[in-house]
Amino acid sequence: MEFRQLRPHVFVASLDEGDVTVTVLVGQDRCLLADTGSSPALGAQIREAVSALTDKPLETVVVTHGHWDHAFGLAAFQDLDTIGHENLIGDLRCEENLAWAKGHGVDMAALARPATAMSLIAIRDLGRTSVEIAHFGPGHTRSDLIIASPQLSTIIVGDLVETGPPQFDETSSLSGWVKSLDALHVLLKEDTIVIPGHGPALDFYDVAHFRAGLAAIWDQSEWAYAQGIPVDAVFGSNDLEWPWDQHTAVTGIALAYQELAARPRPDTGLRGC
Repeated sequence: MEFRQLRPHVFVASLDEGDVTVTVLVGQDRCLLADTGSSPALGAQIREAVSALTDKPLETVVVTHGHWDHAFGLAAFQDLDTIGHENLIGDLRCEENLAWAKGHGVDMAALARPATAMSLIAIRDLGRTSVEIAHFGPGHTRSDLIIASPQLSTIIVGDLVETGPPQFDETSSLSGWVKSLDALHVLLKEDTIVIPGHGPALDFYDVAHFRAGLAAIWDQSEWAYAQGIPVDAVFGSNDLEWPWDQHTAVTGIALAYQELAARPRPDTGLRGC
């Protein structure tokens, strides 16, 4: 495993398992790692590679969300400052994780938990390099975190932004995902590099394009729901155009309908004075 430099003090490595990107931010005094791989053994390999990369001690490890390929290696870092969102524990038991764990002999009860379960924002100082860790609400999962360093003009986004189509599961919120990317947009400048959980680094325009695709699914689903169009007829409706492939669109439509059906209905009853 080898890290490559994206810009000064920012290094990434691509893992074979899940094609996950793990990132190291190096400050003057210490460094931070984003994501841990799919097993404690892989986490230990990542830790060894970080030690070979820099003489700055690894002190903080952040899990960007609760999917197996990002979170299952956390046990290799239990003596460090480990951070995850407070919803991470629940997200670890999503259907995708349970299926992967069953197929690979992973004991879910033995998975490590982060030492710090944050809710909205945390800050770490790496020595002349500050790092802001934030949760913008449910999106790709309920436990999404972004990791931003203004000095390094770098933001790590986990799977909130993909190089391909979005991946939905039962922990996703389509409307929340669009709102999360709206919040992310405020932090971006033209020189910001955006590091996703899979694939090459992205920029301001890549994020905008991905956000537009998600919004197209949400907005058209919301319109169709208001028109009373059955969920299984939305994709084929006239005058509607969908980003990405049919499977992604249909999965997103179903997710949107679930969210819309769960919204409280306004009370239109008249009451006397």
